[in-house]
Amino acid sequence: MSIDFNQNYFQLFEIECSVLIDHEVLEKKYLSFQKNFHPDKYVNGSDQEKRISLQITSYINEAYQTLKNDYLKSIYLLKIKGFEVDDQNNTISDPEFLMHQMELREESEEIQLKQDIKSNENFISKIKTLKDGCLENFEKNYNKSLYDEASSKIKEMKFYTSIENDFKRNL
Repeated sequence: MSIDFNQNYFQLFEIECSVLIDHEVLEKKYLSFQKNFHPDKYVNGSDQEKRISLQITSYINEAYQTLKNDYLKSIYLLKIKGFEVDDQNNTISDPEFLMHQMELREESEEIQLKQDIKSNENFISKIKTLKDGCLENFEKNYNKSLYDEASSKIKEMKFYTSIENDFKRNL
């Protein structure tokens, strides 16, 4: 029972280090890892085996959660390249984007007051399109090694994810 903790998450799951990954391959590999390393499999094992199983499973779970989430995966890709994204200081100072944020928040509130299913679906679709655009622009910048620009797309993606989560929570 062993795993190389020095591998990055893409190497661990044997998938290409890329923004766009095959989620089916990720899922199959994850289930295979769970089958081989899950702590329940070592319930009768030694304390060391149980501890190692737990460490491996924790690492696998963290890797899986990161790779299946576009936002977390984007931050991780930059981290691999040695570019740290300050996730806590996620301020965007672009006045145009700030205005866009305010408009989306207002639109979100208006739609929630209407309580119209079609409007809700359209707004969620709009946010998904905006997030997809961020990811596409992140990928372009990342592939050109423009990490500052790629990082700004991550910050935008975080905003869209936040407004989407707030919107869904208030439905």
